[in-house]
Amino acid sequence: MESFKRSLEELFSDFTPPAPEGVSPAPEEERPPAPTPAPRPPAEVMLSGGEGVGRIGPEVPLMGAHVRNIRAQLLGNALIVLTVILWTAFLIGSAMVRVNRALVQVGEETQRANAALLASRVASDLFTAIGQGTLAEDPQLFVESVATARERLKEAQDRLLASAAPLPSQDPLWAELARLRASVAQVDNWTTYLIEQAKSNRWAHLRELQVHLVAYYQDEIAEAAAQTERLTGERLARANEEAAAAREMLRNVSIAWGIVLFLVVLGVNAALFRSIADPLERLTGATAQLAAGRLETRVAIGRADEFGRLAQAFNEMADRLQTLYNELEDRVQERTRALQEANYALQRRAIQLEASAEVSRAITSIFNIDELLRQAVNLIRDRFGFYHAGIFLIDETGEWAVLREATGEAGAQMKAQGHRLRVAETSMVGWTALHRKPRIALDVGKDAVRFANPLLPHTRSEMTLPLMVGDRLLGVLNVQSAEEAAFDEDDIRALQSMADQLAIAIENARRLSEEAMLLEATSPVYRFSRRLSTATTAKDVADVIIEAISETEADGCFVVEFESSDGVPEALDILGAWRRERTPAFRAGMRLRTAEAPLPVTVLQRLWISENAQQDAEVPPPTRELFRATNVGALVNIPLRVGERVVGEVLVVRSSPGPFSPAALRLYEVISDQAAVALERARLLENMRQRAEQEEALRSIADQITATFDLRTALQTTLQQLGRVLDARGGYAELGVR
Repeated sequence: MESFKRSLEELFSDFTPPAPEGVSPAPEEERPPAPTPAPRPPAEVMLSGGEGVGRIGPEVPLMGAHVRNIRAQLLGNALIVLTVILWTAFLIGSAMVRVNRALVQVGEETQRANAALLASRVASDLFTAIGQGTLAEDPQLFVESVATARERLKEAQDRLLASAAPLPSQDPLWAELARLRASVAQVDNWTTYLIEQAKSNRWAHLRELQVHLVAYYQDEIAEAAAQTERLTGERLARANEEAAAAREMLRNVSIAWGIVLFLVVLGVNAALFRSIADPLERLTGATAQLAAGRLETRVAIGRADEFGRLAQAFNEMADRLQTLYNELEDRVQERTRALQEANYALQRRAIQLEASAEVSRAITSIFNIDELLRQAVNLIRDRFGFYHAGIFLIDETGEWAVLREATGEAGAQMKAQGHRLRVAETSMVGWTALHRKPRIALDVGKDAVRFANPLLPHTRSEMTLPLMVGDRLLGVLNVQSAEEAAFDEDDIRALQSMADQLAIAIENARRLSEEAMLLEATSPVYRFSRRLSTATTAKDVADVIIEAISETEADGCFVVEFESSDGVPEALDILGAWRRERTPAFRAGMRLRTAEAPLPVTVLQRLWISENAQQDAEVPPPTRELFRATNVGALVNIPLRVGERVVGEVLVVRSSPGPFSPAALRLYEVISDQAAVALERARLLENMRQRAEQEEALRSIADQITATFDLRTALQTTLQQLGRVLDARGGYAELGVR
């Protein structure tokens, strides 16, 4: 794994992670030995899409391969491409400079030719203005026209001077331009003289000067302009030829070196593809096969560059992964077994708790001692899965432990024989009765004290527990299993707790059996209290209340539970409904908002008696009409309180108006005191049962998840089981990637 990481870093990055701050490198630090690589099959299996990938035989040694360096090759290819690009750019730039120089020369020659033509034309205009002014003999007109022409002539002189400035003095064109400028300057000076003569009205003299000088200077300027035009034309032609040649050079360089650059880039890419893309494809294919679970996948090593080292690191990583996978499978199997054992222990503990609760409920609701003992031994045997269970009671002399109840045919036969054991160290029951301590024999063949009963030949382990009430011994609980070492600490704690409860139940049954029979026959309040103590659900509590009220002069009863928020009732759940001679208007299972209740919430939360419900002023008119329609003559509202909190109410109705008997009102007061506590206890038991079912479902989910290694199957199983537990219609699982 480390060599694989180093190869990747060497190939794609020069960055090496620094050591953690404050921690010095320790090259000599001892490391745990690496796992032994998994053996490789000798046969070679090539993967599709790339040669040299698959299961291979002996590795190709790096020393015998062609040594290359990918970084140096990439750098060399980049330098080649950069050199070609720079040389091409240099040639194209040189050609463009030549073209620009030729174009600048063309512009300069054109400017000189235009300056010469402008000077010739302006001189001609000046001569024309002189001739027209002389013919008109108007000094003002002569001065104005000639002054305007002179201004233009001065501009022409400036342009001639500017165009000749870049030229060397030995250039023939410079000489012609200087000649032309000199002629123009002479004309300008001569014009000053002519203006002075015109102002003096010497027109005859002006005409003589015009005849002699105009022709001379006109020929001089025309000749110089023609010569300048000829020279600039020749130079312009040469400049145009130079520009055309430069353009041709630029075009040829761009085409030729563009082709060269294309071929170089193509060759470099082909070399890179062969040196990088091919091995990368093979490594990618091998990685995909490895990720798909084919841990036997290896990459053939045919080169000694970075990819060769990367392939070697990949093979080492695959070896370690295969070894680690094998070790992980062993660990998973071990953890699965441990988890299954833990789940089994949890399930067994849950079964023990449920069995203890069931036995406790049964023995606390039975006051007949024979029935109590019979239910106790049968429940202990069935719920804990024991081979045999029996209860011995100490006789009046305190010397014998007499079998009072036992399970199965063997138990019935021993009871018929009057089976008893002396309180002494001659049996496990006698030893426990003597020392008043539990005794366990995980292997009955090795316990010297144990009494071998021929009626129970399959017993392999046995446990006896004392039945104590304070410091007084009542008897011994004996359990036997057909498995060796069937008892552990959890069994001892659960059974000892059950034995303590059983001892108290036996003592209570002895004391209360006669009184209970008397009270059962004479007191409805007692019957109600006893029946209420056995109710384990809200429906059972409602049934007990209705059964007790039906024994009075009442004709109907409704048991209601409040749904409250911050102590304020928001809705009413009807747990039970009964009418003696008609179908009740409200049925069990209905849910009413407080606004829909027949009576105001303030009335429902207090003890309220109405001897004539159809005429009572506290009853709202719509409710009185409802009472008339449902034949309700009198009623009693019994609030169910837990401390200061009202959790529900019992509405007792009677068809005929009039007062209720004192005995009935006494029963209603008892209901108000005890029913709320029983209802709260039933809700808690239901919540505990639901939590136990959810924990059992979660354990089942954990068992199913640990039985599979596929993530999709595990998630699907989890969602299905959770949907079944939560009664959900759908769900989804989302994974975060880091």
